[in-house]
Amino acid sequence: MTRYLRRGVALLLCLFMIAGGTLGCVAIEEQIKAHPQTAIGAGAGAAVGLLTGGLIFGNATGTLLGGLVGALAGGVIGNVVEARSGDQASTAQQHGYSSAQGTMVRIEAVEAHPAQVRAGETVNLNLRYAVLTPNPQQTILVSERRQVFVNGSVVGDTTLQAQRPGGTWTSSQPLTLPGNAASGGYRVVMSVKAEGTEASQQTAFTVSR
Repeated sequence: MTRYLRRGVALLLCLFMIAGGTLGCVAIEEQIKAHPQTAIGAGAGAAVGLLTGGLIFGNATGTLLGGLVGALAGGVIGNVVEARSGDQASTAQQHGYSSAQGTMVRIEAVEAHPAQVRAGETVNLNLRYAVLTPNPQQTILVSERRQVFVNGSVVGDTTLQAQRPGGTWTSSQPLTLPGNAASGGYRVVMSVKAEGTEASQQTAFTVSR
């Protein structure tokens, strides 16, 4: 298995733990480093058993727009790891949705992991959301936007645009900070938009030198 695949499985398992309400990404990542073959096997089994639509490594389903400026100039925006972790029916039941409500998006969780990083390290911007449509067979254009602020100024702004069927989606975008990234608190606003409806939540991480 490649290092990239191991990292993708680590992110997938982290997203599963977010979905279950337990955040333990550091332990998961360390387990994969220590026992890569066993952990990857377990991850592959989880993908088969728990995902509807499977796992997509990299930005295979959409277009990624935007970039980094200012305090994050010189950093690297990584490929998005995505998974559809619930279908339209189960997601509609969870949110008490009916087709009379039209298209609906709801953000269920956002996280910057780890919450404390050093310049030059990577922080994963994790997002879980529901998208629901009146027609269960319908696929719509969904935009996932991640904006990073420091001292009130935008230093990162990326948008992933992809065609999505209804259901619960999780995605993680790695952001590798430049070696000279400014120290201090960074605020991250994550939003999801589809057919004129939008939802957003925010989280934060801290950079030290």
